[in-house]
Amino acid sequence: MRAGTLALVLASLIPAVHGIWPFKQKRFTAEALYNAGRLGLPEDSGRVVAIGDVDGDQNSDLFVLSKDRKTIHVMVWKRDSFMYEERDKLVFEHEITNVTPADFNGDGRMDLLVMWGGNSGGGWWGNSGKMSTDMEIVMGHRDGLSKGERWKIPSAAIAQPMLFDDDHNLAPALLGLAETPDGPKMRAWRNTGSTLRLFTPMFSPPDQVCQIIHPPVGAHSSAFVDMDGDCAPDVVLHCGGARANHRSLQIWLNRGEQGYILSNSWPLPVGSRSITYADMNRNGAMDLIFSTCSKAKITTGLGDNCKIHVAYNKQARLCDTKSSQFAAGGRLICRGYEELCSADPHFDFQFWENSPDFPTVSIEKLFPGFKLMITVPGQSDIPLPLRPGDFDVDGFPDLLITISDGKKSLVKVLHNVPCGKGVPGCGEYSASYSRGFQVLGGKGWEALEEIEDAVGASWIDLDDDGSLDILVHRTGEQTGETVTFIQNNFYHDAFFLKGQVLNGACDRRQCVPADGGKPYSALGCSISGATFKFTSFDTRGNRHAQKVAQLPQTCYHSLLSPHTFMGLGRTNNYIENLKVGTSLKSDEDRVTSLDGVIPNSQVILNPPWARDPRSNESVLYRSTEWRTELFLHPGDWIPWVGAAVVGTVVTLGMVVVWLGEREKREDEKERRRALHAINFQAL
Repeated sequence: MRAGTLALVLASLIPAVHGIWPFKQKRFTAEALYNAGRLGLPEDSGRVVAIGDVDGDQNSDLFVLSKDRKTIHVMVWKRDSFMYEERDKLVFEHEITNVTPADFNGDGRMDLLVMWGGNSGGGWWGNSGKMSTDMEIVMGHRDGLSKGERWKIPSAAIAQPMLFDDDHNLAPALLGLAETPDGPKMRAWRNTGSTLRLFTPMFSPPDQVCQIIHPPVGAHSSAFVDMDGDCAPDVVLHCGGARANHRSLQIWLNRGEQGYILSNSWPLPVGSRSITYADMNRNGAMDLIFSTCSKAKITTGLGDNCKIHVAYNKQARLCDTKSSQFAAGGRLICRGYEELCSADPHFDFQFWENSPDFPTVSIEKLFPGFKLMITVPGQSDIPLPLRPGDFDVDGFPDLLITISDGKKSLVKVLHNVPCGKGVPGCGEYSASYSRGFQVLGGKGWEALEEIEDAVGASWIDLDDDGSLDILVHRTGEQTGETVTFIQNNFYHDAFFLKGQVLNGACDRRQCVPADGGKPYSALGCSISGATFKFTSFDTRGNRHAQKVAQLPQTCYHSLLSPHTFMGLGRTNNYIENLKVGTSLKSDEDRVTSLDGVIPNSQVILNPPWARDPRSNESVLYRSTEWRTELFLHPGDWIPWVGAAVVGTVVTLGMVVVWLGEREKREDEKERRRALHAINFQAL
């Protein structure tokens, strides 16, 4: 009877104890991938077209197209419910082809560049009409994007223009093809603060500018990213050739007020496809990642005889000294670890077969019976590039790809690993090869492997938890879902860093409107092309240089996050030296430095405001200098560390009290002995 009563009392206490339990219950417990479903996205969802931060809360919000591609659903992440909620909806009369978030008018609110296909009569396939890309900018508004004014800007010719900095003042401009009396020519849509107007870009020599790839041949992979190592973003043009499968690459170096100077042009291997950019071998230089296929079929989006290539950026290595070292003729030999942003104009790429600087992996050998999906089936205007992302936070980006055998389409992760015998991408394996790829799968990967109707995938950091999750686009044939999120719950014994460079529109992170309205967050205003370059130590004490770009590509559903994610690997030290570069004119303002950055943190940098102060007077206080804020990531172990500290302090306190009482008793005994001895002597 007493035992039963005691059990009832304990059972009644369990809910109360659970209510005051300080440790958050984990949503996912096992080390595995979890199918999180569509997480609140609309049932009529088409493809996710862009990632941004609508409300400036440091979470990844989504812009989702409807199935008819005429409606943009603005979905914001709600951490409490672990789900997306619709914040706004934009309806257009045209089929949307691309969406690009940026702050165009400099008020610290995120605006939206919307593109759709235009036609002046006829089409691509031999008709007399000319295709165009029409554009409109939807201004951010306190009551939502649907309430904001709209800028109608000049149309582009066929190809989608990309974001870059034409005037070196961090104002987002566009670069692309525009119709002229002499046919399509490269033009810049310069940002005046109230609209975008067409200008001839500051390229030298101007007659060497190539014509970027455009439909129906394909989609270009041009980028605004640092290639020569000076931390200032350069212009990379993905150029077409005389034949459809002949393409090349032009790199125009950023020289501030002088504009962009042609560095070199490289012919790409025959059959090359979309290009992405990442530091694949962790040496502080931006490499090229792309596939080659002998041919492709538009209806299926599959390529034949496809291979994956990494073209390593060959430039000056990292010195063991603080200062850089130069040859007798002034050529840079190596960069000092405190001079990471020293330019190496002699950087180069090699596209030779069987070269350790150009490793190759055959898709058909890696996945027998499968082919690489290079575009969305039936939609050649939506490429599916090889998407780099540091899945295991070791500092070496992995690759996310989609493959199909004609019956099922799968998403696979290729793990970037050191070379060894039998590792794909390491040739016949020699000391000259550094990195290769292994296919991840098996136990814990069932949630991803069970999806068999994939039509593309990209990386995303759900819930801002410091790990890369996977967003999978689907046909809906398997379960009816067109978008599925795969939660990454693997434990990786490594550190990370998240970074964001703002545009300086507002002082610190808050914007104070001139009309006396409520202040709002400026954290949705990431700039394109910013560079993070840093050195860190591994557990063996070896120093490594590493480089990551912020929003280097903005065309054709690039799906890059406004928050830059950097894996650090295992380290027992701070990030030694972090350089952050922008496209500002002056050398003094272009780059800033941070020392001793704590791993597992987020760093937010706000550069000085460089636009004409009269271009937009809606904000009271502009940034006047580089400002940096560091936020520590609250790991799951912090409550346990706190409990251990409190427990230790309480235990030590109890020991001190006990020792004090014991000392008092000993003193009392000693006093009594002395008193007894005095009394005895008196007798």
